[in-house]
Amino acid sequence: MHSVLPRSCSCVLWTDRSVDSDADVKRWRILVVDDNEASAEGLAAALAADGLDTRYVLSGVDALHAIDGWVPHVIVLDISMPEHDGFATARVLRRIPPTRNVGIIAFTALAEDYVRTKGMHAGFDGYCQKGNTPRELVLLIQRLLH
Repeated sequence: MHSVLPRSCSCVLWTDRSVDSDADVKRWRILVVDDNEASAEGLAAALAADGLDTRYVLSGVDALHAIDGWVPHVIVLDISMPEHDGFATARVLRRIPPTRNVGIIAFTALAEDYVRTKGMHAGFDGYCQKGNTPRELVLLIQRLLH
């Protein structure tokens, strides 16, 4: 059983990785991966409203296809997805050259203490619990990209 935190949890970076992005904030590319279409579309729209170049897909497999010709600076990745969960997807993304050094943020309802250990081993750079405002996620993305 996985624990779920109250919505007041903050967004945090786990690594000191600095994603190389000399692009202007308005040109940052963000890929949202979530099997819940309403959640993925809503988050992508909120990030786009903040000026980010944002796309969304509904599975880990779709994420691997989405990066062909459009490599994001940051991937916001749900953990609990069928077939390839976020941990498996992150491990694959870290092994392939186009996404080896992109930022990967876990965006999930699961508690951070559960996600952190597995997430760091899978290649995640940080965590933001679903329920935080899109602005909090944007601030985390900014910290990762600077």
